[in-house]
Amino acid sequence: MDIQTAFKVISFFISSFFLSSNLQAAEPLKTVAITQIVDHPAANSVREGLLKALSDNGYEPGKTLNLIYENAQGSPVTATQIAKKFVALKPDLIISITTPSTQAMVKANENYNLPIIFAAVTDPVASGVVSSMAHPGGHVTGATDAAPIKHQLEFFKKVLPSLKTLGFLYNPGDNSSATPLKEAREASKELGITLIEATAFKTSDVTTAMQHLAGKKVDAVFVPLDNTILSAMEGVLKIASQYKIPVFSSDRDSVAQGALASSGYAHFDTGYAAGKLAVQVLKGANPGDLPVAKPNNLNTYINLKTAEDLNITIPKDVIKTAQHM
Repeated sequence: MDIQTAFKVISFFISSFFLSSNLQAAEPLKTVAITQIVDHPAANSVREGLLKALSDNGYEPGKTLNLIYENAQGSPVTATQIAKKFVALKPDLIISITTPSTQAMVKANENYNLPIIFAAVTDPVASGVVSSMAHPGGHVTGATDAAPIKHQLEFFKKVLPSLKTLGFLYNPGDNSSATPLKEAREASKELGITLIEATAFKTSDVTTAMQHLAGKKVDAVFVPLDNTILSAMEGVLKIASQYKIPVFSSDRDSVAQGALASSGYAHFDTGYAAGKLAVQVLKGANPGDLPVAKPNNLNTYINLKTAEDLNITIPKDVIKTAQHM
């Protein structure tokens, strides 16, 4: 091969390399649209977890991923508007955080068949989101945050051995608490606990419901993963402090706010589990073929300052095993 021919060959490979590089650079980034029902530490932590899972797998917002984010600020009407907007945009993947946002998104997506991953939906089947946990079908799957209620009540009874009457604060319109309530009714009977229920359909009802439980002189109050109640947790804890009532929760962040103890899955871990499913879908998997996931570890937390304020002595074995906040 003479010098001129060799130069032509080298030039061809160099040109091919740059052409290939330009084509790869021009390949459009995947677009993911994320929504959640309310701006709350629990939901925000779920979002942080799923974003971490995406970035750990090469999908970094602003660099290797286009990200759209909308928050309904607690309004079901706004959640519906966001859902309609998202399906019209036709992103590569929609991620909905919490039950209300997921229900709105699934309904809006009926005629679009876009892939949806949900996060922090306590009962996806009862909520009408999927037909089966093992075989979701359709174009939807995700990660549930449902913790075993009996295990939670057993832990609360360890923290407070004198627990006989337990107030249950919830929104009847939210499956995130309606389903745990059904389980709590059965588990409380087995554990010799009398369950006293108080309902709040919206955040402005929460303090009145909590006052009702205080009037019943319950030994403690349990707040499940209910967006309505958690959004008004400050009011719940204020009344609880006035009446010296310990508050238990499924939400870890409630303990940081002043609840006595919690048992449940970490919100970040729930989000991370959803994020791993999102990665599979972005790589071509059909959501309906992926079983609904859940975090691996159940975590327990206690607030020693709250225990001191309530003059409650936490058993040593609980102090050893639970995380302190």
